[in-house]
Parts: sequence; C-alpha cells; structure tokens
Amino acid sequence: MQFDLDITLMAITAALFVRFAVLMATLPLLELRTVPPLWRFAMAFCFALALAPAVREAVPYGAMDLRWPVLLMETVHSLVIGAMIGFTINLLFTAVRFAGSVAGMQIGFSIVNAFDPMTNSQVSIISQLYYILAVMLFFSTGAHQLLVGAMFQSCVALPPFGTIDMAGGAWYLLKEFGTVFSTGVRIAAPVIVVLLLVSASMGVIVKTVPQLNVLVVGFPVKIGVGLITFGLSLVFFKTVTMGLIAGMEDQLARVLLAMR
Repeated sequence: MQFDLDITLMAITAALFVRFAVLMATLPLLELRTVPPLWRFAMAFCFALALAPAVREAVPYGAMDLRWPVLLMETVHSLVIGAMIGFTINLLFTAVRFAGSVAGMQIGFSIVNAFDPMTNSQVSIISQLYYILAVMLFFSTGAHQLLVGAMFQSCVALPPFGTIDMAGGAWYLLKEFGTVFSTGVRIAAPVIVVLLLVSASMGVIVKTVPQLNVLVVGFPVKIGVGLITFGLSLVFFKTVTMGLIAGMEDQLARVLLAMR
C-alpha cells in the first residue's frame, strides 16, 4: 500500500492553521481561561483541514515556494491576518465593555468592581453584563456563521503564500478603533443623559436647601435611577448591538481589502 503526500496541500493547511489559531485565541468566549488551548487548536485545525482543498485552487500557480525564508514570512503573514480579523470582531465587544464601564461609573458602581477569575482582572459589573448580553446576541443571531464565511473569504482575498499590505490593514484598524469610544458612549447614552439630569437636579436642590447632605441623599438616588434607566435602556442596547453585528460582515470585508 502506497501513500502519496501532497506537500503543497500540507503547506497550505499549516498556513491556514496558524491563521485560524490566532483567530480562535481572540474570539469572544474562546479567549477565556476556561477554554483549554487544545480545543482552540483543534477547532483551528478542523477549519484549516476543511478549507485547504478549496483554498489551494485560489493560490496562483507557481506562487508556492517551500524554502525556509518564505515559510517563515508566510507564518508572519498568517499571524497578522488572523490577528487583524480577530481584532476587527472584538471592536464590537470592546465598545460594549467601554459602554458598561462608563455607565457603571455614572451609576456609582466604579468602586464595586468584581474580580473576574476568567480574565484574572478587575471588571465592572455593568461592563461584564453588557459583554455577556452582546455575546448572546452574537451567537443567537447567527453571526458566528458569518465568521466562518469571513474565514473563507480571507483565504480567497489573501491566499497563503501571497503578499499582504500589513501597514494598510494596521492603519484601517487604527481608524476603526477610534469609533469604539463614540459607539460606547452611544450605547451608554440613556444612562449618561438621565444621570446628568439627576446630578443637575441635585445641584439645584442643594442650592435651595443647603442643610441637605448631597452625598447621603444623592448617592442612593443616582443608584436607583441609574439601575432603572439601565433596565429600560436594554431595548436600546439590543437595537444598537444588532446594528453593529449586522455591519460586521462589511467591516471584515473592508479590513481584508485594506490588506490586499
């Protein structure tokens, strides 16, 4: 019995495995410490093994060069492409976390941050709740299926052993990262506006009744009004988050186009 090894297919599979392994390490929920690294590598290998035969047709004829310098450069390219796609997807969740931090600070929960054993850091309670809701919307709307399509499109637009514009992709992500702050403020806008009006009202009351201790009265009022506003604004949060998830496919296409 004889076995034929296709070195070209093996090299493409290895390049895709590196690309998808970096992506799996940055995806929401998969970056947590509770997910074993072996599972991430297994998922990356399965995707690479499934897409390699189709991607091989997209590789230009004669572009394969299996010398060590070329293989090392392709490894760097695969790492960059996987990181770019992962960072693009995480822009949404970074904005959500920022919105939760701003809302929690306005409510007065900045002093009750909880220790998150998953990330080994202090996190805001509102920020963590926003993040979990965003992840649930991400998977419930089928956005993870768009992610699989984006993985294949990245292989077609940026095939292995090709050239990429790393500076163009980095510059595009830098510009997109600037929108994280505006998006986060837009998500937390109901809580910010209502609590700003509450603070202004408490200022007027203190000027009218100087004997009133604003810290004793104002703190529980801001917490109560803030939590009520937070609960009522979850519908607005869903609308904004769904819009961001719907535009994720175009965002991924633009970052791939910037690296071509």
